[in-house]
Parts: sequence; structure tokens; C-alpha cells
Amino acid sequence: MRKTLGAVIFLAAFCGRAAAMHPLISEDTAFLGTDVRQAEIGFEHTEDKGGADVYSNALSAEFSYGFMDDIDLLISAPWQGWSSQGLSESGLGDVRLEVKFAAGRAGDWTIAMKPGMSLPAGDEAKSLGAGKGGFWFYSIAGRRAGPWQFYLNGGYMYNRNSLDEERDILKASGAVLLEVFPKAMLSADLAIETNTDKAAVSHPVSSVFGAIWSPHDYLDLDIGVRLGLNKPADDIALLAGFTLRI
Repeated sequence: MRKTLGAVIFLAAFCGRAAAMHPLISEDTAFLGTDVRQAEIGFEHTEDKGGADVYSNALSAEFSYGFMDDIDLLISAPWQGWSSQGLSESGLGDVRLEVKFAAGRAGDWTIAMKPGMSLPAGDEAKSLGAGKGGFWFYSIAGRRAGPWQFYLNGGYMYNRNSLDEERDILKASGAVLLEVFPKAMLSADLAIETNTDKAAVSHPVSSVFGAIWSPHDYLDLDIGVRLGLNKPADDIALLAGFTLRI
């Protein structure tokens, strides 16, 4: 049970967006611009019925600041809860600190990097946090072609924890977005990452499909669904959020 719940927390912390355009898993290569501030609120309801049924909810808040035209600073934290077999807990999850910066171009692709670290603010005893701080590093490639956007991500995370989980985590993902009409986009995302269960023989693979509507330059509204494509992945997650820039 504890390993199952630990995996749920890990997926929320690492495999969920990391300042990416909600509801994407993959990070994008866009930057806010100097002195622009952004607040992003996202809600996620997850169900995993492999073995012990686990249901979880997370309300995450992320605040970003454009330190320079090509450098963003980010801090985020979730308020999350889970229930399984008559047990339930809720509370603050681990806090994330990140920086994203431009790293050049490769042909038509722009390249960015994003290192980050977590602070163990979540209660480990309640399966709301890892119990120890971790760190990670993403490499991001992005390309625009008319109404299309393409993003490729690769990342490593040192998953320090007290749950006897795998510590060395690799992740890869890719996303495509299409502007179907002005101020509205559809998105599709595919991701795989190392299973945190040391005894596992396969790794979670997930896909996300979403829609983003931007009624104003300073506001984005989004919805999405994440589907597990194999047994180690969560069965389904429903996503919704909004982003405000000032």
C-alpha cells in the first residue's frame, strides 16, 4: 500500500507539469519576458485501480517571474489528498523551486534547460511527500511551424525518498499543439518515465489530450484528460486549470 501511495505522490510531483503550458506534461520553450509575473492554478483528479484502488486530488499553485527575457524563476506547491480502502489523508505536498533558461538553437529548434529542486514540505507519514528533497534537470526543444507547435523533453531526477523507491529516474516526453482557430488550441502529449518501484519490469507510459482557450492575452483556460497506456501508469486523470499573467 505504501509503495502504491508513494508512486501516486511521485507522479504528481515529477510527471505532472513542471511549469509547462497546462495541461501538457511536456515543458515548452516559451518565456514570460522581463518583469512579467504569472500565476497558474491547476486541479487534477486521478484514479488508479491497479491492485489497491487509489483516488487522489491535487490543487496546485505555481508562480513564475520573468527575471530576464530568456530566464524564468518558478515556485510551486500542491494541496493534495488521497483515499484508498477506507483510508484518506490530505495536506500540503512538497514545494518545487525551478529556473528555466534559453540555451541556443539547433536548426529550426529552440533549446532550453530547466533545473529544479524540491523541499520536503509534505508529510511523509501521511504519504503526502517524499520525506527528502530531490533535484532534477530537463532539456527542452521546441519548434513552431504555422499553427503547429512541437516540443521534445528529456530529463533526469534524483528521487531522494524514505519509501525505498528507485532514486535514479529518467523521463522522456513529446507534445504537439495545433491552433484550431484564433485563441484556441488542441494538444496531445506522450510521456514515459522510470518506474519508482524497484521490482517493476515495465515503466509508466501516459498520454494527455487537452484544449486551451485564451480569451485575453493575460488569461488561459484549459481542460484535459490523462490516460494510462500500460499497467504501471495511473488509469485516468481529469485536469482543469487557468493561467493569469500580469
